[in-house]
Amino acid sequence: MKCTLTFGFLLLATSVFPEGEAFEPTSSDKLDAFYSTSGRAVSINVQTREKLHTVNPAFLGINLSYFNTTDELWATYGLQEKLKKANIGALRYPGGEETSFFHWKHPGVNGYEDCWSDPSTHGTSPGRGKFQTTWVAPSEWDTNKSFMDFDEFMTNCTALSAEPIVGINLSSGKKHNRRADGIAEALGWMRYCKQKGYAVKYWFLDNEPWHHEAAHTFSLTEYAEEALAYGTAIKREFPETKLIVNPAASSTLHAESIEQFMKTAGPVVDYIDVHWYWAWGKGSLEHWLAHTPLTNEDKWKNPSEIRTYAEDIALIREASAKTGFPDIGITALEWNIAPSDWSQTFNQSFIAVIQAELLMEFAANNVEITCLWPLIWQTSRDVWSEQDVFPSIVTSDPPFNETISLHLFRMLSATAGQQLVKVDTPNADIVALATDNTLFVINKNALRRKVIVAYDVPIIGTASGEMIGMKHQIVKTVDVQTSKKKLVFFAEPFSFNAIRIKK
Repeated sequence: MKCTLTFGFLLLATSVFPEGEAFEPTSSDKLDAFYSTSGRAVSINVQTREKLHTVNPAFLGINLSYFNTTDELWATYGLQEKLKKANIGALRYPGGEETSFFHWKHPGVNGYEDCWSDPSTHGTSPGRGKFQTTWVAPSEWDTNKSFMDFDEFMTNCTALSAEPIVGINLSSGKKHNRRADGIAEALGWMRYCKQKGYAVKYWFLDNEPWHHEAAHTFSLTEYAEEALAYGTAIKREFPETKLIVNPAASSTLHAESIEQFMKTAGPVVDYIDVHWYWAWGKGSLEHWLAHTPLTNEDKWKNPSEIRTYAEDIALIREASAKTGFPDIGITALEWNIAPSDWSQTFNQSFIAVIQAELLMEFAANNVEITCLWPLIWQTSRDVWSEQDVFPSIVTSDPPFNETISLHLFRMLSATAGQQLVKVDTPNADIVALATDNTLFVINKNALRRKVIVAYDVPIIGTASGEMIGMKHQIVKTVDVQTSKKKLVFFAEPFSFNAIRIKK
């Protein structure tokens, strides 16, 4: 086992199953004896009487990019139907960093270009060039209808019953010394929503304003002051609005910075957003196996500051409470498996299993809204030579076929709006999450294992299951046996298992 791990994912995937692994005793007694004496039997306890928090109905979201998910792609490749099949609960618009350039009345402008900038620079996107694959000349910006405008976005939200998560550009106002115009633009957008009957509850105040490649790199103090100015004006006219801020990178998340930011902007902030990309530059099978629970570790992070996601979330809540805001919510409006040399070799099933563990961590720690980055991301190799791939619920190239991650989303969507219950296991390589009638289990082990689940109340109804495992590149059914307060199934190696009790 140890020697195969050093050769990485591809070798391990075909060699960890010992000679004779396929042996299945003909007698159920022999089968029970085989699993109980080989260390392959694991236990889980579900305490349905111990209620935890309720998962936000919008928990399971995804990022759209207004210039990547063009009208042509949307119409040609059935994207709405694929999102519906995944049971997506939220859509983020206009995207990520494009938010810092975007003006909602001018949706025909290229991504990463600001129509408030000096016209002589239009069409060049300084520092980025013709980043996107669908590029439009500045002379066509006013007439360009190929990108997703706000009305089209809301039409899709309505069709999918998905919560809209909408971004306000603070960068243009700061960069061009036009704060008043920026606030007026934001209020005008909200008034338009009210006029059209669009129920937009969540608005995020720009994207990664601290980033050194941002449209304008804010200091923490600058961002807090801008967030307070915009937030005060917004809350005065639209007090029910929920505002989301992104004051720090996940790799430089400190209690002191959260406290400093909240002392200024706290009165208008409802949610703090962190963009968690798992293991940027470090992702591998070995890294995944070595960390349960998963850690917020990347190639930039100081080793002394590596924490679990639960610890990151607790840090934010404690820092906010210390400054007088104990009810702060947490979102992850961008998250995914980050690019690394090894992640390029991961198959679809293994990607989905890691994504499942991330989502289970977020749900367990009451991250209220998550948005996978992205639905579709197409870039020009002339500008971004590596063209890093961020795995999605569809493939990154036409015809954008559904991936196994789409089915992961479909399975986990059963938690949306449901109350979690206490679940525990003595096995360090078993990860579990449960509601009254669902159980999600990850087996982080190279062995097929018998999972024995004990409930504190009788199981009423029939149980069925689905599985995503590294051995299989399809979703497979799981045979589940129930008796009184016990549920038993077999978990394949390195697998995510979704068990549902139909009462």
